[in-house]
Amino acid sequence: MNNKKIIKGKVKDIKLSEPILYIDNEARNRSGHMGHPMLNLGNGKIIDFNSNVSSIRCDGHSGFGWMEYRLSEDYGETFGDFIEIPYTKNVLLDGLYSAIIETAVACDDGSIVAFCNIFSQENSVCCNPYGKPTYIRSMDGGKTWGNAKTLSEFEGRVYASRYHKGSIYTLEFCNREVVGANENDLYRIFMSNDNGKSFNELCVVPFESTKGRFYGTIQFDMNDNLIVYAYNENHEGDMDYAISKDFGKTWCKTGVCYLDKKIRNPQVAILDGQFILHGREAGNINAFVLYTSEDGINWDEGSRIVDYHPAISFYSNNVIITKDKKNRLLVQYSQTYKESCCVNIYHMWIESI
Repeated sequence: MNNKKIIKGKVKDIKLSEPILYIDNEARNRSGHMGHPMLNLGNGKIIDFNSNVSSIRCDGHSGFGWMEYRLSEDYGETFGDFIEIPYTKNVLLDGLYSAIIETAVACDDGSIVAFCNIFSQENSVCCNPYGKPTYIRSMDGGKTWGNAKTLSEFEGRVYASRYHKGSIYTLEFCNREVVGANENDLYRIFMSNDNGKSFNELCVVPFESTKGRFYGTIQFDMNDNLIVYAYNENHEGDMDYAISKDFGKTWCKTGVCYLDKKIRNPQVAILDGQFILHGREAGNINAFVLYTSEDGINWDEGSRIVDYHPAISFYSNNVIITKDKKNRLLVQYSQTYKESCCVNIYHMWIESI
């Protein structure tokens, strides 16, 4: 690994690779917002989703396009050709919406469940109002996909999902607009106990307020506690959290994580017993920032791991990859090219020292 930097973590130090250009959207005159999930399918196989969206609409910052994926057979070192996901292309061609996969899970039965946000083409800005999110399943590693099903009765945006002990947990911010405006805009978790064949509402996440909130993610800690996080547009250094000790049935604690360098669109993982949080540094800095924590609540001062780029950069996701008993975190993130909101996609490897 070619080291860019070593970061002193809360639990252990980590080292980061140099950024690796993964998708050169500039070369194909496209952009790539909103669709970054990666899944470990086992035995060295990684599926990496990406959006293929217009470089013209909204100056390249929209969901106006479709989804693709690429496969790796060597633990994420190299990837094959782009493969389109037909459902997402067909939705776009119907002319009313686009269907962009923002999160996905791999289940123990071999199925892949991919969650599609339904983005409106009514407005000239980005992707809202949102429709009712859908999901699709594949039983053959992404070669074929079943018919799309509606996830919930609520218009909104799915931000995160986890597969944990045989169940899928999916977080939807049930708000047809981007930013929460009132008490009716709620974060809900939907759960499946049959590997994504069906879903039911599990709970409402009891944040004190959802006004000014959007984005969010979920993580199970080392003791099976479920933690849900939400971004606060009005206080970007204060990330809301809620903790459940019984898999979302009840909630024992809510509060705020203080983040010195702030964060937007937070993504979280646990690498060798240490929480890793990454996303776009909020405010006027617009760097790619990473935090570490022992408990997922109390974070270090944060490190800028990629320097300033225009404000539409650094939306991201990650996946843990284990080879020869060594864990590494593969991070995928967007970064603008030229003087526009169009983005290329990069990879970066993180490992414990």
